[in-house]
Amino acid sequence: MKKIIWIGSLILALLPLWGREKIRVIHSDKLYLSKVQDEQVMRLEGKVHFWYGKTEFKSDRALIFDLQKIARLDGNVKVNNDSLSLAADSLTYYRIPDELNAGGRVLIEQKTKGKVTRWFRSDKAIYSKFHNTVTVWSNVSSFDQEESATLTCGYAFWDRKNRYAYMIEEPRLDVAGKDTLHVQADKFEYFEEERKLMATFNVLARSQDYEASSDFLVYLLKEEKAMFLGEPQFRSDSAIASAKEFYLFFKDRELQRAELVDSCRLDFAEEEDGPKKNWVRANYVRVDFEDKKIRRFEAEKTVSYRFDQEQTEERDFFVNTADGEFLEAKFNKESELEFMNMRQKIKGVYKFHNES
Repeated sequence: MKKIIWIGSLILALLPLWGREKIRVIHSDKLYLSKVQDEQVMRLEGKVHFWYGKTEFKSDRALIFDLQKIARLDGNVKVNNDSLSLAADSLTYYRIPDELNAGGRVLIEQKTKGKVTRWFRSDKAIYSKFHNTVTVWSNVSSFDQEESATLTCGYAFWDRKNRYAYMIEEPRLDVAGKDTLHVQADKFEYFEEERKLMATFNVLARSQDYEASSDFLVYLLKEEKAMFLGEPQFRSDSAIASAKEFYLFFKDRELQRAELVDSCRLDFAEEEDGPKKNWVRANYVRVDFEDKKIRRFEAEKTVSYRFDQEQTEERDFFVNTADGEFLEAKFNKESELEFMNMRQKIKGVYKFHNES
């Protein structure tokens, strides 16, 4: 019986079948040919390995339909095509329009020079070879080696030709580095050529030491720069900030500075975890970070501020309010205010504790 099967396989490998299509069966424990009305059906069982056109398939079982030009596979399905490979519990291949529809524990891997550089996992997936696009949905997760980023969502679309992808249904991005960054929004778009991530609506970016929210986010991974638009806010243990535009700058994924533009307000504590009762308003504010803590900030153009200093054994109580064009403040390693300096067109009021 095995000899007959191998002879049948050899004939199939050498002769074109069913019009212009060629099926090359490399191996199958069992092979059956049948005809239902005008349709010819090939059934393969056991360690199935065959080529259909330029695509390689492996599975436990397969049905190949002549006129419909459809191959249905199930059980440990594996598909290889150039730099992309696919594994699933079941798969249907439509020779026209050259599309693979997979289901059940789907894994799609992109390889570069033999190494996996990106992968998707999901319950369902469609790979259109004709359009060179991948669509995955239901329990989607993904990893990008170059960006060291992990993604989860309910639905994702990847245009490999145009190097563009979008993710919807509660997408969440985890970007690893010295300061792991978590981002969530209603929708993500990724432009691979520019290494640019765009997040739209209900954007929330979090790390261990700060949180930023807005309607829109543009994250330039190559430049390590993030721009928040649409009522952006920034929060940390020592400060709360808001403005029309908000920019965060990173180095090796660790936050280095923040820049606020237009209608800026910064509420900050005199020391870490203290009450944020001091504030600054200006047209531009720059905040510098070191070791994940605020070490310095500058405010420019139409500056106003209020600072309350609590009384301690080393210092007196006072309240200072002032207007000017430039304000600078520095903090020590314990996030305590070292000094505050205002310059240009100063108008201010100091109130001290009255002992009497």
